[in-house]
Amino acid sequence: MAMIEQEFGEAYQAELAALMRRRFRLLCAVWSGILIILLIADLADWWGQWWRFGAQIGAHGLQLVVIGAMWRRHEAPAVRRDELLRLSLWMVVLNAAIASVVFHLARGEGGVGLLRVAVGYLLACLILPWTPRQALLPGAAVWLVWVLAQLGLARVEFGIGLLAMDVLAGAMVVPAGLLECWIRTRAIGRRVESDSLRQHYEEFHRELFDARKMHEAIFPRPRTSGPIRFAFRDAPRLGIGGDLLAAHESPDGSLNLILLDVAGDGIAAALTVHRLHGEIERLFAESAYLRPREVIAALDRYAHLTLAPHGVFATGFAMRFETSGAVRWCGAGHAPAFIRHGNGSVTKLISTTWPLGASDCLCDECEERIEAMERDDALIAHSDGACEWRNRKGQWLGYGGVEAIVRTTRVEDALHWPEAFLRQLNTFRGWHGEPDEDVLIVAVSVGPAPASRTSLRTSRFFFSREASASREASAATVEAAT
Repeated sequence: MAMIEQEFGEAYQAELAALMRRRFRLLCAVWSGILIILLIADLADWWGQWWRFGAQIGAHGLQLVVIGAMWRRHEAPAVRRDELLRLSLWMVVLNAAIASVVFHLARGEGGVGLLRVAVGYLLACLILPWTPRQALLPGAAVWLVWVLAQLGLARVEFGIGLLAMDVLAGAMVVPAGLLECWIRTRAIGRRVESDSLRQHYEEFHRELFDARKMHEAIFPRPRTSGPIRFAFRDAPRLGIGGDLLAAHESPDGSLNLILLDVAGDGIAAALTVHRLHGEIERLFAESAYLRPREVIAALDRYAHLTLAPHGVFATGFAMRFETSGAVRWCGAGHAPAFIRHGNGSVTKLISTTWPLGASDCLCDECEERIEAMERDDALIAHSDGACEWRNRKGQWLGYGGVEAIVRTTRVEDALHWPEAFLRQLNTFRGWHGEPDEDVLIVAVSVGPAPASRTSLRTSRFFFSREASASREASAATVEAAT
């Protein structure tokens, strides 16, 4: 209960307050019905013994008056939960006192059992949302009233010793009531906890959905026409992740693409991505002709000053595509990119310096390189998470497996590469579903678009829907590469 009250204190107290008012009415109604039934039964027992008959009628009538007065008092709109607790305490104690006096006067030989006197207390423990601490005071008061009645009113014929044992045995009613309250409050606490967790999950899901929309808004729109075209696919593991693609076009027609991968995943990584995106926007707003080396150097300085002190690092890959077909790049600890040439050969573009924020002298070691692309070539870049996917045997895909995907997969149009790449990752893993790690795949083509854009075609590495035998060959190819 301590954990529930600490984590869900407000919801728990609000639930108890609402439940207390409803259950107080139920207690009054049930107790009144029981008293009426007991009155009818007692009339049959004491008919003819008029003074005892009148005492029973007066006692039960007085008890009903007490219950009615408490009912009327609790109907006041200003009554709070603590006042309802006091009302229930007095209702239980007063009815116990009335019952003790009447029952001892009516059948005093040997005393009267506590159960007949404490029926109202046990009924309150069963119905009201008392905590064990709240039930202790009325229980002790009822027991004390009964003890005083036993000592002062009962005509004992069996000795003080038996009376003392009877008093001690009667005290067991109090632990029974406390046990009832403990079981009930635990059930209420579990229900409140479950409802609160469900409500918090629904709120978190809505917030995450809105955050996902804002996160997607910072990504560029794919370009499917023009001399430089690109497409991408972002698949975060938790719906929102630490991968980013930024695109900026220079006035001379060149296209700058920056691929970033923040360490970690989830919301924390996404918040870091938004900080880096803001810095990229600032850099290109100040200078539209930034080269990849300058972008990486500026991002490294930003990461070293603002992210590294908190233990947050990132990798980056900056590329500049020119209309002539040249591509300049500079990588900071990022996974290699690949140029898949029209003849099937592959050129690997490796990073040229340390990850962002890992060194305070990156600007002195940052190197920019250049490569030429033809019309039928496709550049494929991916975030580091693609190398961290596992198959059913627990084996990593690794850099070798990623390169095997690039070398063996064929697509009709370069812009189909992101979908084909992601499907190959699922092929290696052995099932489709939530990604193992955040993954972002980017494909770029330079030159006029191909005349025919049919659906993608793949080699033996790709999953074939028609031939199940090719699935085994596909997995064997990746495992051999890893």
